[in-house]
Amino acid sequence: MEALALGDQIAIVNEGRIVQHASVEEVFRRPLTPAIAKIVAVETVQRARVLQADEELVTIAVGEARLIAAARDFPSGVTEAFVCIRAEDVLLLKNVETVSASARNRLPGIVKSLTREGPMWRIELDCGFTLTALLTRQACEELALEENDRVLAMIKATNVHLISRST
Repeated sequence: MEALALGDQIAIVNEGRIVQHASVEEVFRRPLTPAIAKIVAVETVQRARVLQADEELVTIAVGEARLIAAARDFPSGVTEAFVCIRAEDVLLLKNVETVSASARNRLPGIVKSLTREGPMWRIELDCGFTLTALLTRQACEELALEENDRVLAMIKATNVHLISRST
């Protein structure tokens, strides 16, 4: 994570060749491969099937769950992808009947574990696939989160990054 503070550009090298070179922000938000996603600490990387795509949005299935991602140059005709979601991009709600929000993705989930990491809490969810959220201590306390609680995970389509599996 020091790369965010120290540099403007970053190059990811694998077996002696550059596999991604871009601004630090671009590499962290839009890694080109699942291996790069792991290097830049993307917590959720799952296999997905493309159900529908147009120039603006891509609808994918991760198991039985459905997600919508902003198309952002996603190649047409691709049917298999990896979905990447950073934990800090996941918003959690509890005890909600109906929600009006701009986030396209609203996934019912169950809290599987809560792990304290300094001032933050890492929350592992079962949303039909494993999804990780990162919350402040205050947010965890306000939600009174405990294992097996039912929650609603919300993610903006612009925060769902897709990597073609043919890459």
